[in-house]
Amino acid sequence: MPKNDDLDRELTEAITARVHKGLRQKLGGPNLPEGTVTIMFTDVEGSSDLVRELGDEGARAILRSHDDVVIEAIKTHEGTEVERAGDSFMAAFSTARRAVACALSIQRTLTARRQHEPDASVQVRIGMDTGEVLAEEQRYFGSTVFRAARIADLAPAGRIMVSEATKVLATQAGFEFEDLGEHELKGLGAGHRLYEVTSGPSSPD
Repeated sequence: MPKNDDLDRELTEAITARVHKGLRQKLGGPNLPEGTVTIMFTDVEGSSDLVRELGDEGARAILRSHDDVVIEAIKTHEGTEVERAGDSFMAAFSTARRAVACALSIQRTLTARRQHEPDASVQVRIGMDTGEVLAEEQRYFGSTVFRAARIADLAPAGRIMVSEATKVLATQAGFEFEDLGEHELKGLGAGHRLYEVTSGPSSPD
């Protein structure tokens, strides 16, 4: 049987985790999903060129519209916005299905806007990975986060690239993918098989 000290330590850790979670909610911080999570990164293509061509105010108006699209998609698909840096977002989802549906929703909305307002929209690259993460305060740590970020770096504008783990889980929900073969991820070595999302539902269910 476990020793009393072990039980006390486990109880203390559980209480501490619940207190921290409550503080995050009370202080308005994100309630981060824990355990196996799908991490999604988005990044605007050519935002520096946009500023140079349109100036700060003109570029900001377009990027603010982009922000609204991403924020609404994350919310609709029950994701959590973890970080925002400039024109890039990091979000977390409790299922790969919701993450991929969110990414498709973002790309389809932005594509539709470009067709109607070609000078008032942007293209976004999206990458994601699924795996165990470490949640600390209002941030995530771990190899899943790094892989997702590196995959997003490789994604072409207007496309969605995912890891094999995300692809396996999302395939069960009816999403389809193109096998892009093995890639090297900066700082993480070679042998990472990646896939592009080609079709599937953009609704959360």
